[in-house]
Amino acid sequence: MIKALINGLMSLVMSLVTVLTVPIDAIISTALPDLSNALSSFASMLELIADVMGWVISLTGISSTALSLIVTYYVFKLTVPIMFSAIKSALAWYNSLKM
Repeated sequence: MIKALINGLMSLVMSLVTVLTVPIDAIISTALPDLSNALSSFASMLELIADVMGWVISLTGISSTALSLIVTYYVFKLTVPIMFSAIKSALAWYNSLKM
C-alpha cells in the first residue's frame, strides 16, 4: 500500500516537473541557434590547425626520427603520471573494499 502511494506521488511529481519544463524547453529551442553550426565550425577550425601544424613542422626541417622521438617523449611524460594515479586510485579503492 505504501509502495503504491509512493509510486503515485513520484509519478505526480514527475508529471508536474514535465509540465513546468516543457515551455522552458520550447523557449530555449526557439531562441538559441542550432548547435550543429557551431560544432561544424569548430571541427573545421581544428582541421585547419592540423593542416597548418603539419606544414610548419615540414617547414622546420625536423627529421622524422627526431619528430618521432619528441612525440614519444611527450607521450611517455604525459601518460606515466596518469597511469600511476590510476593504479594508486585502484589500490585505494581495493583496500577500502577489502576492509
